[in-house]
Amino acid sequence: MKTTSFAGRLLGTTSLVVLSAAAILGAQHPAAAQTTISNGIYGGGSTLSSLALRQLFDCYAGTTVAGDGQSFSPAFTIAPPSPNLLPTSCTQFSTPVEGMFAAVGAGNGQRAYIANDPHQLFRGSPDSAPALVRKPSAKPPFRDTANPNFKSYPYPRLDFATSDLPLASSVSSLTTISFSNFLPSTNWQNTLLIAALSKSTASFNTASVGAPIQVPAMEVPVAIAVNTSNSASGVTWTNQSALSPNTQAGGAIQLSTAQLCAIFSATVTDWHDTSTMIPYLDANGTQQFQHFYDDNTNGTLTPVAYTSGRLPIKVVYRADDAGTSYILTNYLANLCPLLDPTGTYNYKKIFTGVGIDGSTMANLPSSKFSRLLNNIKAVKASDNSDPYDVDDDQERPDPRWISASGSNHEALKIGTDPRFAGRIGYLSADFTQPYAQTATEEIAGTTISAAAPLSASIQNEALRIFGVYHPGQTDVTGTAQNFVAPTPDNVAQAFSGLAAPSLGGSYNAWNIYAQRYAVGTVLGGVDYSNLSVIGIPLVSTSDYALTGASYVNVYSCYADASGTRVPTLKNWLAWFYGGSVSALPAYNPATSNASNPGYDPNVAQLIRNNGFHELDPTWATNVLGVYLRTSTTGGTQGSIAAYNPSGAQTDGCQGVSGGAK
Repeated sequence: MKTTSFAGRLLGTTSLVVLSAAAILGAQHPAAAQTTISNGIYGGGSTLSSLALRQLFDCYAGTTVAGDGQSFSPAFTIAPPSPNLLPTSCTQFSTPVEGMFAAVGAGNGQRAYIANDPHQLFRGSPDSAPALVRKPSAKPPFRDTANPNFKSYPYPRLDFATSDLPLASSVSSLTTISFSNFLPSTNWQNTLLIAALSKSTASFNTASVGAPIQVPAMEVPVAIAVNTSNSASGVTWTNQSALSPNTQAGGAIQLSTAQLCAIFSATVTDWHDTSTMIPYLDANGTQQFQHFYDDNTNGTLTPVAYTSGRLPIKVVYRADDAGTSYILTNYLANLCPLLDPTGTYNYKKIFTGVGIDGSTMANLPSSKFSRLLNNIKAVKASDNSDPYDVDDDQERPDPRWISASGSNHEALKIGTDPRFAGRIGYLSADFTQPYAQTATEEIAGTTISAAAPLSASIQNEALRIFGVYHPGQTDVTGTAQNFVAPTPDNVAQAFSGLAAPSLGGSYNAWNIYAQRYAVGTVLGGVDYSNLSVIGIPLVSTSDYALTGASYVNVYSCYADASGTRVPTLKNWLAWFYGGSVSALPAYNPATSNASNPGYDPNVAQLIRNNGFHELDPTWATNVLGVYLRTSTTGGTQGSIAAYNPSGAQTDGCQGVSGGAK
């Protein structure tokens, strides 16, 4: 059975290629009839959700698209996951709709969305023009060469964007830098270099596109990826907290909140460290101290250093604007300062930015990991990094912080190669084993592949409250507890602590990161007042603490001269969100639509197969009611609508002229 490579599932987000997109709707399956593709949905943004989105579009079409390389699984199961494979039931129904998605990163997706310009779907974060921006990868194809309607890039329009960080809280703050005057201006798929000669400030134009819409699409865990291979220089691991097999989700190592705060603040910089004392909180919320390696006891075993000799901790991070960086820094900004109430370790300054040079404004959480590095430098005068380490795939001598562009690039730079032993980073779960098997990158026409990295299990606050500071330790009920793995069920546990938004209100009501604990919320001796609910989930000992959401951003009003654009988009969204609501009638892709959404179990199966969890059914029901079913009361302007050039405007087009291009 043929399966596509790791990069093949990623839609081409390689390190030297910036405009990555793929012909998404395809799956090779036995004796299935070819569907005639007549309509397209064009999107771009987050690499985090791109693998799952590709498979969802494949299933929606139930057809083969040239060069896709996907295979259907004869016996699809959610556990264990089956990377690259789709349920055979996806072939039973089909629609004449092809989805195209440019996996360019969350920040770049937001730029394209705010500017309403598909030309902004390129990789990298240029600061000025003229600038070179990166082109699409060759593998997998970033357009469907077999379909005459979808042969070129950049896309003719933008129907939706995805991001794992929230939009700015006010419409007036929805601004971006828009690049223009590209050379060449068309057919980017056929050129080696693309230059952006001009830039300008662009703002979200409500008069043209209506009210902004952001709704969560999936509940996502960000996995801590760790290379626990014995090093090429002969240093071996004595890790006692690994699970068996270590290839399972969270199986590589178990790390406490105290250890993660120490690693990401450069407080501890070597896996062999046996001297540094780091702070943690006990079940009463009292600050205590332990050696860095003390968490490697599995509850009862004699503590030993993680490695037989010196092995630097090297953090691989996203250099581009990334939703995974936002989710990670949201976790660190909320939890780490609690461990250091006296400021001895400068955790508040490092993880929030507050207090640096007298600043009272936080600069974290952020999609820019560089802000954390700048905070470390400001506090410690150095982040111990090599200033020559840049994202050029040429490893510099002993860099402490290693940059990567895109999720697949980061996965490849962590991997399981003994040369990279000791590296740690953060990736959405679908870029780690068992949800992915290989990491692949194409550089200058050469394909580089390696095993996908393993992931860690991490401590959550409920375990701390129950007195579990080390993996395997017995809690107050007498039960031995390991830390929590990045799995679909565990991320759903964390997400369940959030309150679903009402049917009214603006787009910002859907911002999960804005939900805060009420003043006076105290548990286990710790005051969580005004801290992020999703940043510190407190539902159960099964909460996966590094949890966030991947958002879909759409417009309230679209230009739709053919009369097919809006129905096509809304019907796909209705099928997608209906897949979270099992109480709906059982409809397939061909019968589910915005007026009568139905439940297709394939949606949840595909999302979970990538290590994510489908959206909570209450949230999904509200999305259907506010934005997809035709109404005059939902949201701020009603459901998504098409602009009527010759008549009255309804729903999302009320007071709008033209609609999104």
